[in-house]
Amino acid sequence: MSSVIDRYYKITEIILEALGLWPYQSSTWMRCIKAMIIRSLFLSGLLVQLLAFITNQYNTSLLLQILSFVFPILIDVIKYYLFIIQADNLKQLLEQIQDDWSSLKDKLEINIIEKYACNARFFTIIVMVYCYFGLLLCGIFQCLPIFLDIILPLNESRPCQLFVITEYFINQEKYFYATLLHEGLAYTIGTTALCGTSVTIMICILHACALFEIASCRIENAIEENILMIPSPQREYILYRKIVHAVVMHQRASKFAELLTSSFTTLFSILIVIGISSLTFNLFQFLQLITIMKNTTQTFIIAVLIILHLNYMFIVNYGGQELLNHGLKLFKATYNGLWYAAPLHTQKLLLFIMQKGTMNIGLTCGGIFVVSLEGFATVKLILF
Repeated sequence: MSSVIDRYYKITEIILEALGLWPYQSSTWMRCIKAMIIRSLFLSGLLVQLLAFITNQYNTSLLLQILSFVFPILIDVIKYYLFIIQADNLKQLLEQIQDDWSSLKDKLEINIIEKYACNARFFTIIVMVYCYFGLLLCGIFQCLPIFLDIILPLNESRPCQLFVITEYFINQEKYFYATLLHEGLAYTIGTTALCGTSVTIMICILHACALFEIASCRIENAIEENILMIPSPQREYILYRKIVHAVVMHQRASKFAELLTSSFTTLFSILIVIGISSLTFNLFQFLQLITIMKNTTQTFIIAVLIILHLNYMFIVNYGGQELLNHGLKLFKATYNGLWYAAPLHTQKLLLFIMQKGTMNIGLTCGGIFVVSLEGFATVKLILF
């Protein structure tokens, strides 16, 4: 990608390249090796948890404890594999972002797209810090007995046990550090995959919002008082050209949003089902821990997972809401402009533009669920 875009999206590029998801990677062999390692960690992480159903006596508590950690990894696995499947569409989206940056010449429009790119970069940094800080806290609680043995040693070592119920068919006390390393790698890769895929989608959403904002600015500046004072033939030509430029940008934004929606509709649909299931199991597990088992450490980790679920759902729906709001901006910009002072021919042209602007452009899942703050509130109402 160009140096200008590289300046804003470098962090995302590094994350996706580390995951083997960056479509512009030069080495095919390195990409295959990364993909093999990551897939092995994902699948082995799921397998050792599901094998616990075989060696442990089944009960409701066991089901909640296992599925509370299985579903978050399953979400990461699904997002990772769907990004691999949609690699061509992702490349097409990134290429259009580059084309949009290259096509802009007006300083105001460049400032708009840079503002949204800065917001995307800031969002990427916040998400990475937030997720890795939560992962670090969970790791500290997991290794708390080891730290206490060093700081406040007892006559005997404190017992160490993984919070996640797993089955390696080995003596887990003897090989505790090996199993801890495997668990840590699996959840670190899962967190990286979650952050990388999420910020990529948000970058595309914010870029679409920037294009809609530019289209709105073009239509707002199309009819100005100094242009209306120009003699008729030249005035109509200038108005027509400015309106066409606004419509062209709106079409580019609409096509970009449609490509984004078509690329990730399957992902959003699956994530709704699995995400709500994951949150439900974690809520049940949290209630069980605070009422029956009273395990402070596990309660803290489950609480962190619940907060991550709610924050993720809110961020995705907020992004969808922003896309909806920006999609309607063309209508508002046209309506609030000086359309009444324009010639009759131009007013008729603006009428068609206003009709186009009333169409909702947003992220939808299977034509049923619209990703928006209203959708987030509905999900929260169902759960709580």
